[in-house]
Amino acid sequence: MVTVTVPVEAAKVTLAYAIAFLFNIGVQVVGRVRAVKAFKKLKDAGATKEKFNRYTSDIMLASDRSVGNFVEWQGIFLSLFWANALVTGKEVELGYLYVGIRFLYPILAQLGGISQGGARPLILVATLPGYYVLGRYMYLLYQEAYVANA
Repeated sequence: MVTVTVPVEAAKVTLAYAIAFLFNIGVQVVGRVRAVKAFKKLKDAGATKEKFNRYTSDIMLASDRSVGNFVEWQGIFLSLFWANALVTGKEVELGYLYVGIRFLYPILAQLGGISQGGARPLILVATLPGYYVLGRYMYLLYQEAYVANA
């Protein structure tokens, strides 16, 4: 029988990660409310006769992309994070950096990091550290699986 000790810190990071997801959903809801409110002002002023379209709103685009980006990357983060925590037990606290950027991403997106014109350099403040964390966990796992046991 194999006994595996799970670092308590890994559970804390995972809890913080779940809270970050809920934060992103909250930002998306607030974004929708803001976008609809702004659209109604335009419509009341006679500036448009169209129906509200979430896909032409920078606010909604930033909100939707924040949640979409979170979901797109959650599988690789959680698998690398937990594999690293269980196999190497190293740098589990680095997961907090990733969680932090998951909180930061929707804020930067709303501040202009994402718009109809595409991603802007501002969003790199959140994405580049995230890529570092994922790369670091891949490196640690590779070292443990292929180098240390060679």
